[in-house]
Order: sequence, then C-alpha cells, then structure tokens
Amino acid sequence: ILVGDILTLSKLQANSDDIVIESFDLCKEIESILKKFEYLKETEGYIIELVAPKEVNINADKNKINQVIYNLLNNAINYTGKDKKVILKITDNNNQYLIEIIDSGKGIDDVDIEHIWDKYYKNDKNHKRNIVGTGLGLSIVKEILVKHNFKYGVKSEKNKGTTFYFEINKTK
Repeated sequence: ILVGDILTLSKLQANSDDIVIESFDLCKEIESILKKFEYLKETEGYIIELVAPKEVNINADKNKINQVIYNLLNNAINYTGKDKKVILKITDNNNQYLIEIIDSGKGIDDVDIEHIWDKYYKNDKNHKRNIVGTGLGLSIVKEILVKHNFKYGVKSEKNKGTTFYFEINKTK
C-alpha cells in the first residue's frame, strides 16, 4: 500500500498524472465505494450513512474523485467514535455541491489541523481500528482537490468529531 500511495502522490506532485475530466453521477460512484466497506458494517458494526440527492451530476476526474471519497471515508472510519458512525453528506448549494464526510471521534487539536494535509503526518497513533496507514491519504486528497481547483477543508470539535469537506461545481 505504501508504495502505491507514494507513487500516486509523486505523480500528482510532479504533474505527470493528468486530470481527465468527464461527466458522471457522483452518487452512483459513492454507492460502489460504499460496497468496499460492507465487510466493516457486517463484521464490526460500523454505520455508514449516505445523505444525498438522488443524482449528483458533476464534471471531474472520476477515478481521482473516487480516491478522494475512499480516502476520506477510510480516515473517518479509522477515527470515528464508539458509535462507529460515519456520515457522507452531499448538500445542493445552488451552483455547487458540498461533500462532507463526518465522524463522531474525539476531534483534532487546533495545533494539528494545519498539519493534517502534510505527508506522513499523523495526529494520533491510536486509531479506533487497528489499521496501519501510510500517512499519505490526506496528502493525496489535497493534491487531487487542488488539481481540480476545488475548495476543501476540515472542521473539528474536541470530543464531538471531525468533518472533512470539499465543493464541486455543478455540471452546467
């Protein structure tokens, strides 16, 4: 996994990995991504809730946006609270969609927030799940969203949880 993440990030940073823009329904893509997490729902009792319009038609690099969603969901699952709940919410805001991945974990300290997008940065070694990450997931997310020119960020409240978000313009 580490080698794959390093290659992905290196290609993105070196601009050798082209962004291929196409029109697609993000909800359909999310449904297929959620299937990859079914085993956690079945074996460990995780709850992954999708709150979204029926269709979310966007123009973006489908594979790269899928990777963003997958990485953010995986991160949220690793850090969510005792309720094991993660919400993926898409809000229709006039000209764009706001995509939020919300966990109920212990939150991120203010001093750590500015560093979470950095390579290999981990704010806490004690994930909820005993998963060894590469420390590159959020760096990859950032590179992809920057290449798309999408606004992104994170909001966190101690002992309440964290919300990672990004905005995608609607298909005209």
